[in-house]
Amino acid sequence: MHTLVDSAPTEPQLQRSLDVLQDLLPLSACAFYRVNRQQQPHGFVLRSMPDAVHQRYVSRYMQHDPLHPARLAVQPRNVVALGEVLAAPLQPVSRYGPFLASSRVVDVVEILLRRGGRVVAGFSLLRQGRMQGFAAEELRLLQQVYGLLDMALEPCLQPGREPGTQVALTGREAEIARLLCAGACNKSMARELDIGLATVKTHLLHLFRKFAVSNRTELACALFAQQQAAAPGAASQVFSGSHP
Repeated sequence: MHTLVDSAPTEPQLQRSLDVLQDLLPLSACAFYRVNRQQQPHGFVLRSMPDAVHQRYVSRYMQHDPLHPARLAVQPRNVVALGEVLAAPLQPVSRYGPFLASSRVVDVVEILLRRGGRVVAGFSLLRQGRMQGFAAEELRLLQQVYGLLDMALEPCLQPGREPGTQVALTGREAEIARLLCAGACNKSMARELDIGLATVKTHLLHLFRKFAVSNRTELACALFAQQQAAAPGAASQVFSGSHP
């Protein structure tokens, strides 16, 4: 369970993914987080998580979390329940036990998203109070929807760069990006910018590579995510670019 709150705007795909998870199974709380190259979670987006629980976890128990991404990075599974890494009889006497007891945590499941052989993001799903732990069939259901979650979040998880890093655009690329997000086709871009159609296609290919996407729809999503992640007052500069 991870409890640092991300105050930045979140992508629509992420919000929809959290909605799907909450609709799919009974949960008391859930969270999404990103993982940096030091295997540390950051950029948390929380649902139904009391602040007192967040603070207690961060200040005292995060380093003892058996579902911390750094501890799960080497195992091959992408859906991992608490009982699979810390057996139920050992939970009360573990260093993590006091947190589980004080927060009335019954069970936790981690969903890991990987790119380039490493964990880059994840979901934490919690059950608390009088809820039952996650059953085997529920874990299988999460495995079945894993591919859809992974695909839906592709625009939010650009490989090869740290989440939140702004992709630098040339002046012409910024103009192409602006027109693309406005819905312009390649021919319209060529007319608007007074350049050849082949040149438009070349710039689009460069943008595909920079954002690690394969089509115009994914590129538009990635550009939108970059704009939303820009610092306050800087969103208008996302498509300003540098020349040439």
